Amino acid sequence: MADDAFEIGRLEADLRRVPATANRLIEKSIKRTSLRMKEDWKQGAEISDGYADTYAAAISFDIKFPLGGIESEIGPVLGSTPGASAGFLDDPKSTAGIDGPVHHAGRDALEANEPEFFEGLEHAVFEALAEELEE
Repeated sequence: MADDAFEIGRLEADLRRVPATANRLIEKSIKRTSLRMKEDWKQGAEISDGYADTYAAAISFDIKFPLGGIESEIGPVLGSTPGASAGFLDDPKSTAGIDGPVHHAGRDALEANEPEFFEGLEHAVFEALAEELEE
């Protein structure tokens, strides 16, 4: 986990040196990965056991722009469906007393899309630097 935090910190520092024109390319890359992650999470969360069967339908993503940055929030939108709060199905700590397996749909979606996320950012930065050199 510490290695992941270090890598994210290094990526953040690298991205601060990227030309401002890269924002549109980075935003496009983040949106693409967020959409794929949302769809993978929904697919992994599709279960049919009553209340929780609407959990998958509650999974969405939202792109925000805090302080000139770009962030994507992916997961269930609380209050959007009756099963939106059934995220405990993905959380191994919460299922100790519940029969049935933990689904890990969110974690699996993150792991499946992580390589594409970093590749997309690298491509966006490369394209932005190439555009800057052409000007």
